[in-house]
Amino acid sequence: MRFMKRLFITTIILGAVGFTGYYLVNKYLEDQAVEYVENDFVQNNDLAVAREYVNSSPALKEYIQEGANADLTELPIQTREEATRLVMKKLSLQEMQQIQSKAANGMTEGEVLELIQTFEHKLTDEELLALKAIIYQELYG
Repeated sequence: MRFMKRLFITTIILGAVGFTGYYLVNKYLEDQAVEYVENDFVQNNDLAVAREYVNSSPALKEYIQEGANADLTELPIQTREEATRLVMKKLSLQEMQQIQSKAANGMTEGEVLELIQTFEHKLTDEELLALKAIIYQELYG
């Protein structure tokens, strides 16, 4: 009986240590990804390129303008950092890699519209509106 008790306690301790380690590693990787995205975006002047791309696509511009009048204080996310974390949680690693690969090679308007559909399936309406508002703010604010 004493052996079973020790085994049970050891299992609980190892499980707690493993869960804590998993959480801390995920948090660290998430922080690193957010930092990379924000630094890369600013350093490469991607904001101007993104604004030009959106302005050249009436459908995309109209879609993003839906967030122009949204009040971020009433939405689940308010900042670019929170938006990045949300996307990282909602999309799989494979989906993020595919998006990054397509974006690096230049996306057609059709591919952007497919990406929008992916986000519409993965996010709630409030999360989607918050993303639109943040993107609109970043591009035109």
